[in-house]
Amino acid sequence: MISAAQLQAFDERGAVTLDTPLTASEIAAANAAIDQMLPMQEPDTGQQPRYRYGATCNFYAPALVDLIQHPFFERVAKKVLRADSIRFFQTAALKTYPQPGEFSFSEHTDIQYSLEDWAQTPRRVVCSYFLWLTDVNARRAPMMHRPGSHRLIAAARSANPALRDTRPGVEGIQMENLPPEYAAPQPVLARAGQVTALTTSMIHGGSTNVDDQPRKVLVMTYTAAGVNISLPESQATVKRAYDAELRKILRPERAHLVADLYQP
Repeated sequence: MISAAQLQAFDERGAVTLDTPLTASEIAAANAAIDQMLPMQEPDTGQQPRYRYGATCNFYAPALVDLIQHPFFERVAKKVLRADSIRFFQTAALKTYPQPGEFSFSEHTDIQYSLEDWAQTPRRVVCSYFLWLTDVNARRAPMMHRPGSHRLIAAARSANPALRDTRPGVEGIQMENLPPEYAAPQPVLARAGQVTALTTSMIHGGSTNVDDQPRKVLVMTYTAAGVNISLPESQATVKRAYDAELRKILRPERAHLVADLYQP
């Protein structure tokens, strides 16, 4: 599960890496599904090769769906969000191949909250998971993050009357030239089968893979039932279609994860 100390780390730092009850067979099956789904492709003539591949809310491999509906992630989300009931929000599969050159990364937020969003019960925030399907070392495309940055952003939004009570919504914002009170970026390191619970309102970003093996991760996000996070219309359309398919294939006792119709 998640301990009181780990919950405090999530609240203060914005991310905490947890052990999971997943078996080696479950992780191997998920790896195989992503390998099949995201092969490296030869570039078109005159184009640069791609090293990062992803899919969002458009895959139904049983090995991946079984992870989305795994009770462990629901139980932890209940603790993180202070909620009695949890709903699935979005998912993505990512595979980053080794590439030549120097290590580099970019930084952004996917969503921003006010302190009031964090203080509500249940919280008006998204609980995000990065389930590591491969070991992640400092060279293998670790996610970079600035611990505690979500709290600084939330305080700034709460100080702005125009933003304080705004409904949270997914919107990628590049974060550059940050003031000195923001912590220096740090890599998230993990073993295959561990999961990092985080808020993507924390400043974070993908990095290049300068190791010799691909990095694979399954991203899964959840909200408290009744908490409505806005999405860009294109993402909302995809989510509604994906939820409709999940309703057909989730186990009956897990179908409540997609019981609600998404309201944009």
